[in-house]
Amino acid sequence: MRAIISLVITMFILFGCGNGHIGEKQQGGGNNAESDQDIVVDKMVSSITEISPLQYEYKVKNQTQETITLEFTSSQRVDYSVSTKEGQELFLYSSTASFLAALGEETIAPGEEFQYKINLTELNLQKGEYILTVWMTPEEGASFKITKEFTLE
Repeated sequence: MRAIISLVITMFILFGCGNGHIGEKQQGGGNNAESDQDIVVDKMVSSITEISPLQYEYKVKNQTQETITLEFTSSQRVDYSVSTKEGQELFLYSSTASFLAALGEETIAPGEEFQYKINLTELNLQKGEYILTVWMTPEEGASFKITKEFTLE
């Protein structure tokens, strides 16, 4: 009997600890997220990490129990923009790139992630404060949008 009660109490503690968010930074949907240390349960989570000056890695991690398949109407998977802190858009990736008009998909299994590298070194940005916004471009519209502020000195 003592073992059953201990087991039930342990289960309540574990289930109670497993439901919810540890850190609110990585919920996707436009929040700043720079670290894979934050955990969000049962969501697709986007993040941006600076890997070197003006070079970033965008990730969308499947933290659900299901395989997620995203359908695309072209070869484009990601779009991004660079804006001033005041909101003036200086660069939009999709306005400078060409994409194949071909149906495609990305499948992300539970615990896996989609990754995309972004290189802003060729934009010749002046000193100042900027906002990088990145999102995926599936058929249903912009998804997993996230922003990161950065400064050039």
